[in-house]
Amino acid sequence: MPFEKILTAIQNHATERDVTGDWPAADLEMLAESGAMRWALPHPFGSNLPPMELHGRYEAIAAASLAVALILTQRDSAVALIEQSEEFPRRQELLKKLSDNQIWATIGIAQLTTSRQGGLPSLRATPDGDGYSIDGLIPWSTGAGKSDYIVAGATLPDRKQILFCLPTNLPGVLIHPPLEMVALRATWTTQVHCRHVKLDRSHILRGPIDRVLSGRKKNLPLGQAFLALGLCDGALRLIGEHKSDAADRARTAFVEELERLRSRVAFLCSPAGAKEVDTAAADTRADVNDLAIRSTHAAVALYKGTALLNDHPAQRLAREAMFLLVWSCPGPVIDCTLDRLMEC
Repeated sequence: MPFEKILTAIQNHATERDVTGDWPAADLEMLAESGAMRWALPHPFGSNLPPMELHGRYEAIAAASLAVALILTQRDSAVALIEQSEEFPRRQELLKKLSDNQIWATIGIAQLTTSRQGGLPSLRATPDGDGYSIDGLIPWSTGAGKSDYIVAGATLPDRKQILFCLPTNLPGVLIHPPLEMVALRATWTTQVHCRHVKLDRSHILRGPIDRVLSGRKKNLPLGQAFLALGLCDGALRLIGEHKSDAADRARTAFVEELERLRSRVAFLCSPAGAKEVDTAAADTRADVNDLAIRSTHAAVALYKGTALLNDHPAQRLAREAMFLLVWSCPGPVIDCTLDRLMEC
C-alpha cells in the first residue's frame, strides 16, 4: 500500500483508538509492510535512511496520529541503542529480528535523562556474581506491555550507570497496566517494576561508566520537534476542513508560522546550523510547542461544543499538545515554554 494511503488509514482510526486505548496493531502492521521497521536500521539490516528523511517520515505519521508516531520513535530509539552497542553479544541477532518485525522493543531511560533527577535513583543495579541484580522503577516506557525487550538504564551504588537490554519475560519484571493518561492512551505507556531481576553480562549494552548515555550517537538535535510539527500539520488540516472565514484566516496565519519553524528546525539540524543549535534548541522547541498549543486550541474554538467531546479529533489534538510540554523536556525547554505561556 502506498505510504500516503497508509497515513490516511492511520488518521481515520486515530481518534477512535485514543478513546478506546486500543493498541494500534493494524497501523503498525501496515507500516511494517511498507518497510518502516527497517528505516532506522543500517545496512545490511535496513534502509539506513538519512536522519532528515527519517524524521520527515516521523513528522508525516505524527500528522496522522501522534500516538503511532510516538510508538515507532520509541521503538527506533531502542533499535539505535542496540545498533550502537557493538560489544553486545546478541546485537546481530536482535537487529535481524527487529528488521523483520519478528520482535518489538522499546526504551525505558527517562530515569537517566529528564525524570526524577536530583533524588535517589529510581532504578538500581547491584553487582551480583558475573552480572547484576536490578531493582526499582522504570517510570516511563511506551508500549512496554507489547514489547519483547526494553532498553533501560540503572545506577550502581557508586553512581556509575549501565545500559542493558531487558527481556520482558524475565522473573521479577512487572509491567503495569497502561497509565491513565489524558491523551495517547493507545501508546500503552506505563511503568515497569523490577524486583531482584537477574541480568548476566550478555544483557549489557554499555557500562558501567559515569554517564552511560553520554557517548551515544545523536541522530538529530531536535528530534522531538518533528513530531510536534506533525501535530501542527494535523491541526491545520482539521482547521482547513472548517469552511468559514475565521478558519481561513487562522489557517493562513498558522501555515506561515509553521513553515518558518520547519525551516528553522531544518537549519539547526544541518551542518551549517550546528554552531547555533546548543543555544537555539530550547527556544525552538518551545516555539514549536507553542504553535501546537495555539493551533490545536484554535481547532477546538472553531468546532465549538462538539470539540469538547472525547470522540472529536480537535479534542484529541488539543490534549496531545499537552504531551509536548512534558515529553523529554529538560529544564531549559521548560523555562522557555513557561516564558511563552506567561506572555501577554
